This record gives sequence, C-alpha cells and structure tokens, in this order.
Amino acid sequence: MDNSNASASPLESAAGTAGIHAIEAFKLLSDEVRLAILLALWEICDPHAENNAISFSQLLDRVGVRDSGNFSYHLNKLVGHYVEETDDGYRLRNSGLKIVRAVIAGSGLETRRLPSTEIPRSCYHCGGPVELSYEDERLYQICTQCEGNLGPESSEQTPEGTLIVYDDFNPAGLSHRTPEEVFVAGTIEYLQTVKLLIRGVCPECSGPVRKSLQICESHDAPVGELCPNCGTSIRGGWNEARVRYACSVCKHSASYPAWVAVFDHPAVVAFYYEHGFDMTYGLDDPEVCGRLFDRLKKEQTVISRDPVRIRVTAKCDRAELYLTLDGRLTVVDVCRDDCESDQGSAGDANKRIASNSSSEVTSTDRPESEDSVSLPDTEDCLQALRRSRWPNGTRCPNCNSTDTIKKGTTNKDAQRYKCHACDRKFNDLTGTLFADHQLSIPEMVHIIRERNTTELTQIARQLDRSYKAVLEFAHEVRDRSTESSESSVVAAVTRSNSAGLSASVTQRE
Repeated sequence: MDNSNASASPLESAAGTAGIHAIEAFKLLSDEVRLAILLALWEICDPHAENNAISFSQLLDRVGVRDSGNFSYHLNKLVGHYVEETDDGYRLRNSGLKIVRAVIAGSGLETRRLPSTEIPRSCYHCGGPVELSYEDERLYQICTQCEGNLGPESSEQTPEGTLIVYDDFNPAGLSHRTPEEVFVAGTIEYLQTVKLLIRGVCPECSGPVRKSLQICESHDAPVGELCPNCGTSIRGGWNEARVRYACSVCKHSASYPAWVAVFDHPAVVAFYYEHGFDMTYGLDDPEVCGRLFDRLKKEQTVISRDPVRIRVTAKCDRAELYLTLDGRLTVVDVCRDDCESDQGSAGDANKRIASNSSSEVTSTDRPESEDSVSLPDTEDCLQALRRSRWPNGTRCPNCNSTDTIKKGTTNKDAQRYKCHACDRKFNDLTGTLFADHQLSIPEMVHIIRERNTTELTQIARQLDRSYKAVLEFAHEVRDRSTESSESSVVAAVTRSNSAGLSASVTQRE
C-alpha cells in the first residue's frame, strides 16, 4: 500500500497541476473570520467611489469579532493576497473581489430556475417556436417542434430539441430580468465568450486556450434524428466538424460548430455590412437579438479530410459568401456570389475577394445557385409596406405617436425606429405577418402569391426551404385571411405586382 501522501494535508494531496501557489491561496480562505473579512469589505465597496478603504476598528465592528488580536492575525494573513492595506485603511484587491463575486454570482443568490418560456424567436431549422429554460447553471434555447442541434445523446447531454446551450450561466443573470432580457443577456455573454476563445484567451481567467478540431467519421442518421456517432444534428453538416476549446490554466472548456471560427472574420463583417445588416443591439432588443442568430449561423461542409478543408457559407438576401478553412481553422480562401439580379453571366456573379494560399478548393467547388423562381426585391417590398402601413408618416404601433427616429436596420433589412413618446423600439415588420418567421420578406410574398395555385412542397423546393417553415407560414396567412379586418389585405398580396406587399401591414390583434 502506498503511504507516500500519508503525511500530506488534504489540499496537498488533492493538488496536481495547480501547484503550491494554489494550495497557499486556498489555505488563506480556510477560516470563517477571513471569509467574513472579505464579505464585509465587499459589502461596503462602491464601484464608483474613489476610496473604498475602511479603518481597522470599523472592519472589526462589521465582522463582529471580540478578540482584536485574533482578528488582526487573520486580517494580516489576507493582506498582500486578497486585501490591500492603505493609509486610509483596508480594501479588497481585485483577487478578493473576484472571490466574492464568484460566490455571489453563483451560489450566493437564492436558487433560481426558469421554467420553459416561449421567447420571440423562431427556430432557424424549422421555423418552430423556441423556448428558453434555465436549470443547473445552464441556459437552454429549445425548439418545440424539431430535434434541434443537440440532445440527450450528445456529449453535452442536453434536453431534446436543444438549439444552443449557454454553459456556466450564473443565476445572477436571471436577476430582475424578463425571459426576453435573459435571452439577450445570454446571447451577449455567448458571443463575447466565443470572441475570446477564438482568439486564444480564456473568458474565465484570461489564460491561454488550446483548440482542437473534431470531425465525425460517419456523420449520418435518418431524417429527423441525431447522428448516432457524435450525438449532434445532421442538418447541412452543421455539427460534422466541431472545434473544442480548453484553457490550460483553469480548464474552462467549450465546443462549437467549426464555423464559429469565422463568425466575426473581416470578410464576414464586411459582407453583412454591405447588405445593410446592423449587428448592434441591447437588452431592450430581444427581437433583434433573436434575428442576430439567424444571420450569424453558417452552413458548413467538410469537402476534404486530407488535407482538411471546410467550406463555410454565409447568406444575406440572395448573396452568398464562401470561406474555406484548413485543419487549424485558418481562412485560406474567400469568394462570394452577389446575385443582385437575374442578369449577367456566372463569371460576373463569382467575385473572388481574397486568397492567401494555394488551396485545392477553387470557385468551381462552391455550390451552384438555383434561381428557380423570380422573387421581388426586398427594398421594393419594404417601401410598399411603409406606404400601405403608414400613408401619413411612421407611427409607433405601441402608442400611435409620430415622434419617432430611425435607428438602424434588422436582419431582414427592415428599418428600425425608436419612439420618443414611449421610448419603445419597433421596425417596419413589428406586428405584421412577416415579423416572426425565418423566411425572407420576398420568400413570404412568394408563398402568399402562390399558395393557392402551387403545391407547398414545390414552393419549398423552389425556395430551398424546409416544408415545415413554408407550411406554417401558409397556415398563418390562411388563418388571418378568414378575419374580416384582414381578408382584404391578404387578398391584395395575391393580386400584387412583383413588389406585392400590401398584406404585410396586417396587424396582430
């Protein structure tokens, strides 16, 4: 029997790679008086105050220890590590603040749980309703109608239909927020975490991050099921290639589809900017934040395993951007299709804007564009919508005020506004048939025009959209067309010209 650690303390026995410095740091916190000192200093801390120091006697009174000698002993143990001694007294160092913040944000609040609650977002796979839930420090976005991206069989062991899971989302994130605000807060944290990880910085401790690319050897399963090999979604190669990040210091880890490596690549940012997509949002913009994911998500395809080549496709309206990644997730080729019209040659449509390697992937490797239907122009649709909806000028749908200003655009390129009267935000689509669907405006206009003369399965093929997404929108149009207040408006769309949009002004009751 090995008794080599018989004389070691439990901390020394448990420590491996953490080392002696971690052992000493833990030992300093192994007394209730010392923890009380940290908590007392945090309680009086004002983030905006010039000086948060308090005297020895004031701190002694706050902690409530009668033996000043014993108190002084414990306080001096913390000084230089978690507490700073100044001419004005004692205050928390940044390391001390982090200790208390970690406890307060995590276990220091009452146990919080968010039951499944529908949020203003549609599934980017099937267009179905999305629910938000929170349990065991994990925030879930779950589609109620399809299998999502992950599930119980995946390594994350998430609920069925999970689209996205935010690991390590602190209970403090639910404090004093509506479900919509929690969704936006989770999204903001998620995006900032991804930005740090892909740049090699740990979001928890700022330590160096290692990354590894995992490609499923046999990414296959019946339609509507998860891959039995990796437990993730089959759709469009979404999870066939995943990148894993792990901090070499604190062991923080995360796993994402490989396309996250380019979600804020300069070519991608420029592509969306050129097409009028405003990526700015705040806690009061749950609709915009929800649409942000529709625009950020990418299609990806493993086109070569030796050498590794992954093609990532970004779409905006009828334009597409293609980026090719190698095994290190470095962009080795960028090209694009700008299908602004049905005019021009295929050579004009393919515009190479960057290339920094002799990759085997060429412009002939990108998918063919299938323009089997002629869709109206988005801006023509939006202009017709504004004329029909607000013939006498823009009005806030919340308070009917005309005191509004323009404030960027949505991911459907609709104009956003802010009302000075009620301080609410809205856009061209708020309250209309077009507001809550993943389909583009021209696609929805096409469905409205053709639904009575063309099979929905054929329309889905024409638009390269899921049958469920087309079916659900057609059902909503049908249901609204039975309402006397809306029937004439919906009928007008089916008779409209190529901009055909009068029905989009249909307001939600």
